[in-house]
Amino acid sequence: MKKYKKIKPILVLNCVFFLLMLQTSTYAQEKIIYLGNTAVKLNNNNFYLLKIIDERPDKRRIGTIYNEEKEDVYLKLLNGTVKASNEFLTKFSKKNNASYPIVLKIKELKVVEKIVNSKIVNGSSEIKVEFGFMRDSTLIDLTPFQTKITFTRSFNVTDRYQYLIGRLLDKSILYFDQWMTVNFDKNPLLIKAVQLNIKPDYGIDEPISGDTVFWSNKYKLSWKDFEGSKPLSTKYAAQVFTNFEYNALANLKNGVLNIDLQLKAYMLKSASWTSLSLSEEHLAHEQLHFDITKVIAERYKKKASKMLTIDDYDSELQLLFIEMYRELNRLQKEYDAESNHSINFVGQQKWQSLISDELRVIR
Repeated sequence: MKKYKKIKPILVLNCVFFLLMLQTSTYAQEKIIYLGNTAVKLNNNNFYLLKIIDERPDKRRIGTIYNEEKEDVYLKLLNGTVKASNEFLTKFSKKNNASYPIVLKIKELKVVEKIVNSKIVNGSSEIKVEFGFMRDSTLIDLTPFQTKITFTRSFNVTDRYQYLIGRLLDKSILYFDQWMTVNFDKNPLLIKAVQLNIKPDYGIDEPISGDTVFWSNKYKLSWKDFEGSKPLSTKYAAQVFTNFEYNALANLKNGVLNIDLQLKAYMLKSASWTSLSLSEEHLAHEQLHFDITKVIAERYKKKASKMLTIDDYDSELQLLFIEMYRELNRLQKEYDAESNHSINFVGQQKWQSLISDELRVIR
């Protein structure tokens, strides 16, 4: 028992000494590099670096190198990858009103070395990044980039890592600068907002164009506009063929997608027909079919102006058109049913009042 008691403190001291040696040895096997600031100049002023994110699995270091004694040394950036990169690219962090806030995600940043012989080391430095645009609170992925620099050095040259890492970051930001120059005002990923500009209806001032009559408050249909042949099998005395269409021209300028939306409500003479003996009351019934088409076109504009989003504006316009086309068919059928094709005077007057009130707001 006495011998055991004498040995125990020695073992404890040995363990403490070993741990201290291990900590000292680990600390000594690190090389910390300071990047400084970049000197590169960009052509594009339309973005700034909002944030840098390090998404590498191992964020503690950027690689393993060899010292003069051919020992493994962990290579690290002063203050860590994010702070060091931010400081290096600090002049690209200035915000202005026309700028895109860009997020730089570092997927890989490393230096790898391999001993060739007693004097030479081969190595490579590599970076993989992704650039994204912060639209409000949503990150829009824009473009990835990666590059690699290979090198050969002697064991006593260990002061080039700052240059290597700096070149990787420089190449990354220069690549994105070029990408922005090519894609600015072209790529839909860079849309910040959608502005819908509703233009006057096509043909609103010149309603007659060949076989087509465009709806206009300056022109009312006449029986001479019904040029089609009456089908032999029909039980009706007249029919007007009306329709509506939209055209959307998009132009991206300074991040705003301007959409010029133009509608046209029209009737086709060759598809519209009548019996020669019909009255003006019957003509008023057919005119109201045309007016209903115009009302639907106006409802389309109103809904479109409230619903468009950046990501789905095109499909939203198309889906809205389908929805309003169905509504047009529904209203036309209801109108014919309640007016009994102009025979029911009360029903005809009801629809005349409803549609006239809605058109009055438009005018």
